[in-house]
Amino acid sequence: MRVIAGSCKGQRLQAPRSAHTRPTSDRVKTIIFDILGEKTHHALTLDLFAGSGSLGIEALSRGAKAVDFVESDKDAGLVIRKNLQTTHLDNHARVIIYDAFLFLEKPAPGAKYNLVLADPPYERGCGEKTLRALSKNEWLASGAWVLIEESARAQKIDAPQRFLFHKSRVVGETALYFFEAR
Repeated sequence: MRVIAGSCKGQRLQAPRSAHTRPTSDRVKTIIFDILGEKTHHALTLDLFAGSGSLGIEALSRGAKAVDFVESDKDAGLVIRKNLQTTHLDNHARVIIYDAFLFLEKPAPGAKYNLVLADPPYERGCGEKTLRALSKNEWLASGAWVLIEESARAQKIDAPQRFLFHKSRVVGETALYFFEAR
């Protein structure tokens, strides 16, 4: 696993040693960021279910302003911190060891996110649950983009009205859903 493009292009990243973590492949990451394009530039980004931090680090490498990484597993959190130090992006990041759904129940911070990268556990309806949680509080700026990475075998995500569906893409076992906050 590596950083695909930007200031840290080619930098290798570590992955947590856990059966619960499923790092996003380089191929899938390339497709995600090709679709997002310029939306990462200067974006205040939230990486939910961050795992290795690969998605948020890719966003930082491509010009995101800052990324908050939310991951419940402490060991994965240590790997994220290590990856941030290796890429020298740690001064633009915050690692939060907390359950993503409990995190989203909190009142939103002053600044709103422009981009959310969510890779929740597959086949548990977590993608849809993530969108519902994001729509409850004022976490998102108007026009913010949300990526949900889901199992290709899961049912299509039924998004709350707050979100405009833009596109989906299936890559092997992975389905990618892109939404825009209204």
